Amino acid sequence: MEALPLLGQDRVLRPLLAAARADRLHHAYLFEGPDGVGKGAAARWLARAAACEVSSEGRPCGRCGTCRQFAAGTHPDLVVLKPDPKRASGTISVEQVRELIRSVGLRRYNARWRTVIVDPVDKLMPQAANALLKTLEEPPRGTGFVLLTSRTSALLPTVISRCQRIRFRAVPESELAAWLEERGVHDAVRLARRARGSVARALALAEEDGSGDELRDELVAALKGGAAGQQAFAERVAKGKRADVQLRIEALLEVLETLLVDTVRVGSGSDVGLVHDDREDLVRAWAPRLFPRGIDRMRGEIDQTRQRMEVNVNTRLMVECLVARLAEQLRG
Repeated sequence: MEALPLLGQDRVLRPLLAAARADRLHHAYLFEGPDGVGKGAAARWLARAAACEVSSEGRPCGRCGTCRQFAAGTHPDLVVLKPDPKRASGTISVEQVRELIRSVGLRRYNARWRTVIVDPVDKLMPQAANALLKTLEEPPRGTGFVLLTSRTSALLPTVISRCQRIRFRAVPESELAAWLEERGVHDAVRLARRARGSVARALALAEEDGSGDELRDELVAALKGGAAGQQAFAERVAKGKRADVQLRIEALLEVLETLLVDTVRVGSGSDVGLVHDDREDLVRAWAPRLFPRGIDRMRGEIDQTRQRMEVNVNTRLMVECLVARLAEQLRG
């Protein structure tokens, strides 16, 4: 029997295990919560527990043929629906959903329970989401759905209403820091603060080894450089292949988000440690200019930027507008 695999998610997993043990899994779950906290791993682990040939206490044994195939992602009764890589928009098309409906209408291969994972479900095009509704509400016997999202607000209410909602929360900072220290990660406490409860983000930051600080310092320099500096910064961020640019912009947004978190902590008088503790001077200069209304405006700008990234927009102009908006807020 395998141990619980996810950091900080026992509260979520144990009820699901009980349901698997009693053969009373819901026909559709919506796993919602921040990116990088283990929703996908939990979905796959639950699929294994439900399908395991010798499951004990609802947990997969990890040794039977079904467990090994599910762990490798090669079992026919584990179906994962992801965005079509051929579509520049990164969406899940109605054709993909129709093929999914056709395949789950066939008899299960040999597992006790077939799991369909849609990752992420917010990438379903509206027509695709509508096409899935009937099967989502009444899947074939022995088949269940697990839908993953970090953007519940982007889903159709008709999709949400057909699911049992399971909320994943950010991992507590102290728990994440201890976990990183056990693995020999340098500067674990600071990385845990910057990751904001995301295990995946913490590991990525550890691999980057300070590149986030470089991006932060480039942003600060651009703000001091006026319009010309902001334009030059936007050009550097938006230069290269689309996939690389998107990763760079997301890194910029995460840097800005953590700066705003620190600004709130200073502005509210909190004694919680700063993510950017090496630039406390910067955060203290920002606090009287941004806190509290400017914080809300910039968070709105960050949300809009992420939405614009999902469509074909001019990324240079998008970054330039974001930085210009920040500069405007800092001027008061």
